[in-house]
Amino acid sequence: MIPQEFEVAVKRHERRRNVFMEEGLSEKEAFGLADLMMDRDNDPMDDRRLCFECQNYQNSLCIKMKDRYGKPDKPLRFVLQRCEMFQMKETKK
Repeated sequence: MIPQEFEVAVKRHERRRNVFMEEGLSEKEAFGLADLMMDRDNDPMDDRRLCFECQNYQNSLCIKMKDRYGKPDKPLRFVLQRCEMFQMKETKK
């Protein structure tokens, strides 16, 4: 990894960690999840995602997954997983 790439990776890790803490994770949990995501980002074979990264994740619910009553399901928002309905959130420019 060249110095520029390393700097970008460190900033991404810090940004993710801060967002996770704002969303209620402890510092230790947030750091661990940011580490897992960094490992995932560096592994081209790892296609797992977080609900938190998906545009179907709205107001702490998944609008695509429904419970048995047809209501939006509460996702495992901080668990790396594979989902057929995953759609990456649009990045703001």
